[in-house]
Amino acid sequence: MVKLFLGNRAGVLILLPLLLTIYFLLNAKTEYYSYDAYSNLGLWGNAVYISKEFNAYISVILIGLNALFINWIYNKNEFLERNTYISALLYITLMSFYHSFYSLDGILLAHTCLIAMLYQFFQLRQNEDGRRHVFNGAFFAGVAASFHPPIIVLFPLYLLMIYVLRPVNFRETFLAIVGFGIPLLYSSLYLLYAEHNINLQILEQATNYNKKQVDFLITSVLFTLLFILGLISLQLKLKKSSSRLKKLIQMLWLMVLIGILFGFFDFFRFGQVERFSFLVIPLSFYLSYAFVNKTYHYISLGLFYATFIYSMINFFF
Repeated sequence: MVKLFLGNRAGVLILLPLLLTIYFLLNAKTEYYSYDAYSNLGLWGNAVYISKEFNAYISVILIGLNALFINWIYNKNEFLERNTYISALLYITLMSFYHSFYSLDGILLAHTCLIAMLYQFFQLRQNEDGRRHVFNGAFFAGVAASFHPPIIVLFPLYLLMIYVLRPVNFRETFLAIVGFGIPLLYSSLYLLYAEHNINLQILEQATNYNKKQVDFLITSVLFTLLFILGLISLQLKLKKSSSRLKKLIQMLWLMVLIGILFGFFDFFRFGQVERFSFLVIPLSFYLSYAFVNKTYHYISLGLFYATFIYSMINFFF
C-alpha cells in the first residue's frame, strides 16, 4: 500500500475514501470513539448541537479534505523531486487515533484552518510583496483560534513563521495582527450575544481515557522511531536542497513546537491526549522522508504497517 502512495499516480487517491469508510465502519460497530451530539466549537459555543450522524459524516469528510489539502501543499512546494501521495495516507492514519476523526469539534476545524494558514505562508517569497499572504494566513490562524481559543496565546509563533521567509516588516506585522484579530472579534461578539462559556476541556466524558493513553503511548513509540528515520533522510536531502525548502522545514518545526505545547497542556491539565493531534499536520510532511531513503526503507515500512494494523485492531481491544 505504501508503495502505491509513494508513486506518481494520482489515481491512488481513490483509496482514501475506502480507508476512511473502513475506519468509520469499525468505529460505528465498536463505538470505541463516541459520536457526540454536542460539539465544543470554542468561541462559537461549547455545546453546539449537531445530530450524531451528521456530526460523524462531516468529520470524516473533513479529515479526507484535510489530507488532500496537505498532500497538495506537499507536492506544490516540492518537498520531494516528484509528486507523491504518502502525506495524505500519513495524515489519515495518524488522525485515526484521535476523537476528532470520528466526531466534529473545534480541534478538527482548527486543523483545516491551520493547514490553510500554512498554504498562505508557504506562498511568501523573500523579494516579493507578501502583504496579501501574510494577512490571509493570519486570518486563517484567527479563525482556527476562534474554534480552539488556546491558539490565541501562541500567536507569536505564527509571527515567527512569517519571519522565517520574510524580513521583519512593520506593515506586514500590523496586517498579521489585524488579520488574526478580525475572526476573534466577531466570534467574541457572538460569544457575548449568545452567552456561551469557553470550556477548555475537549471531551466531557471520562470513558476509555486510560486505554486511549495506552494507544497514544504505543503509537508515539512507533512514530517517534519513524520520525527519527525521517529526520535522518531529511538531513541528507537538505544538503542538496534549496534554501527555500530549508526555510519551509523550519516553519514546520514551529508547528511541531505548537503541537507539543498543546499536547502537554492537555495531558497535564485534563489527562487527555487530544491536542497532540496538532502534531499530525507537520508529521505528515516529515514522516514521508522515512520511506524514500533506501537504507531505512524496509524498517520504515515495518514501523508504518505495525501502526496501521494497530489502528485497525485497536477498536476491538
